[in-house]
Amino acid sequence: MRLYASSNSPFSTRVSIAAQAKGLELEMVPLPAGGLRSTQFLTLSPVGKIPVLALDDGLTLPESSVILRYLEDRHPTPSLMPQGAEARARMNTIACLVDTYVMDPVIRLFPHLAPGARDDGTVAAEVARWERGMALLAHWLRDPLPEVEAAASFVDCVVPPALHLSRRISLMLGLPGDPADAQPAVVAYRDRMQGHPVVGPALAALTSTQETYDLKAGRPSLAARH
Repeated sequence: MRLYASSNSPFSTRVSIAAQAKGLELEMVPLPAGGLRSTQFLTLSPVGKIPVLALDDGLTLPESSVILRYLEDRHPTPSLMPQGAEARARMNTIACLVDTYVMDPVIRLFPHLAPGARDDGTVAAEVARWERGMALLAHWLRDPLPEVEAAASFVDCVVPPALHLSRRISLMLGLPGDPADAQPAVVAYRDRMQGHPVVGPALAALTSTQETYDLKAGRPSLAARH
């Protein structure tokens, strides 16, 4: 299996956490010359986004959530998921809430990161959706998560990189605070993950790579504020 990914992508970090938690070796492949919009990459994956997992039979899988579930199906032990349909449904609910109600508004804010291109009305509306998403996430994180066999759970693969992106975008927009900070259950979970033996180093590597990216682009480093 070959993984087309980027070390500064939170979505790629999801897959990296899963692979390490399950003890899998994925061959990391650099993007073709020309990047995501090159003919070579779009032939591989017309979605035009990373990560992409290329299987030995020629099948390519886009979208981090699809890749995580494939790795779980293909290598069921140790499992990222708990035993029992209800416990698994809770994990899937949290992952769905994060992608739909947190990541979607955050990503829609990307065109507004540069002050000169910013529409204050759009930013306010998306931040309100983002705050609502964090409140929903907090509801599902109030109780301890079910235990899993793997070194990290499905939720631990999905949520911490999303919270990392939430902090980064809130800083880039100059918001008064990260919407996650208003939710004690989310803050407690985020703090636990910083010290997690698999997730913590993955987030630190993401921060380091993004710092290099920012400095090369002439932007100030945000590393000290993650």
